[in-house]
Amino acid sequence: MPDQSEHDPIDELARFGAELGRAGGDMPLSAVDARRRGDQIRRRRTTLVAGGAALAVAAVITPILALTGNGGDRDLTTKDPAAALSEHDLLTDDDTVYSDGADWFAIDPEEGTAAFRFCEPRSLSDFGAASTRRRDFELRNAEVSVEVSGDAFRESIGQFPDVASAREAYDEVVAFVQECGARVGRTFDPRPVDPGVGDSEAVVVDGHYPGVPEDLDPYGDAAYISEVGVARVGARIAVLDSVIVGQDYNYVDGTPVERMIPVAADRLQPGPDEPFDPTTVPGTRIADDFPLAAGWPETGSDSPEPLTGPLRGLDPLVMTACDRSTPDPRRSDRLSAQWVDVEDVRNRQLTTYPTEDDAAAAAAGFVQAFRACPQGLVGDDGTTQRWDVRDVDAGDEAYAVLGWQQADGGATPFGDTTLVVRVGRSVLIESRGGHAGNPQGREQEVVAAISTDATQVVDAMCAFTDGGC
Repeated sequence: MPDQSEHDPIDELARFGAELGRAGGDMPLSAVDARRRGDQIRRRRTTLVAGGAALAVAAVITPILALTGNGGDRDLTTKDPAAALSEHDLLTDDDTVYSDGADWFAIDPEEGTAAFRFCEPRSLSDFGAASTRRRDFELRNAEVSVEVSGDAFRESIGQFPDVASAREAYDEVVAFVQECGARVGRTFDPRPVDPGVGDSEAVVVDGHYPGVPEDLDPYGDAAYISEVGVARVGARIAVLDSVIVGQDYNYVDGTPVERMIPVAADRLQPGPDEPFDPTTVPGTRIADDFPLAAGWPETGSDSPEPLTGPLRGLDPLVMTACDRSTPDPRRSDRLSAQWVDVEDVRNRQLTTYPTEDDAAAAAAGFVQAFRACPQGLVGDDGTTQRWDVRDVDAGDEAYAVLGWQQADGGATPFGDTTLVVRVGRSVLIESRGGHAGNPQGREQEVVAAISTDATQVVDAMCAFTDGGC
């Protein structure tokens, strides 16, 4: 586990900012065009599929920064519009995303007032929040034991007296991030992000900052790369901020903070809903030894260790049709696994929900994205993406999503097949890509192979029915 005590990246920025402020200096930093330290994060095996329902997975890395807040004195088990914030309004390990080979994990929470830890001591309460909470996360490698140092992520949330004061505070927080960040290094114009809920707004502010210690940057070519997301939902504000030590970053389907803002906004919504948390919704916790990888080969033809997982905290399985991503509804628990070999990419994701109706809605929402888009636009290379959804006899209900590419009316070697199975309050999604998943001309063969391999997994999903196993 990384040791955050020696070089807390936000403390380093705070000290740098304080010194810079006293000196009255201005020290802009241009973006450094190089690569991320390769010994810190090894990319997880790429799961982008050449055609069909391509999996949306980030490539390389990204940043964030550090604001915060804490102090709510009520730990609620339900959401009440008039209640103070609770820990259920904060992101969890399962909600956070990073990039290939690494993910954010929550560390022990800290009590008391937490301040913005860069530039100058400020907190959401300084902007008028009546109550605040926070959760800190650290970055860990998913596959290798190499420790990660110098990177941090924090979510801070605040409850304001009314919507008007929250709107005013939102503008002030965004301005503070830009102005204070510019004094320390370099910030960029805010990027609007759709939070996906009513009465909401959000932006992301990127920044680059100098001052990385020599033991983290022996060559002197790295910087603190930050990404701060500020979101308002009604009378509440969330600040998602983190910082990494690196030189550049690039993502295929949005940066981590962009992808986490809709989830954070959904959690931040006040209302009568029970929090979708396996510790508060009986019968939805997935056992650590659940056989999610059962039925897959132990070795591959090219890779002696093709399996990653089963693990919590891996990125959610998101697929696209007609440039629209499949929904990722709020769930109680999620477990993921991945198997990668030559021309054979397999992903499994098991999610649980508070009720069978919630699970059924999640399964239906996933396949609906493909029912609504049987054919995509013609690409620059003349190929067209096609999708077909078929019913499958498995579990309480099941579907197969067949995805493939066509060129001038003929078949191509690119495609994938996805199986969606609901049993009680749980939903299993398995996607198989590469030549092994291409359904063209052998649809039933591929669906039968996936279904057979997943038999033990589907059988074990009886744990999430009222009758149990």
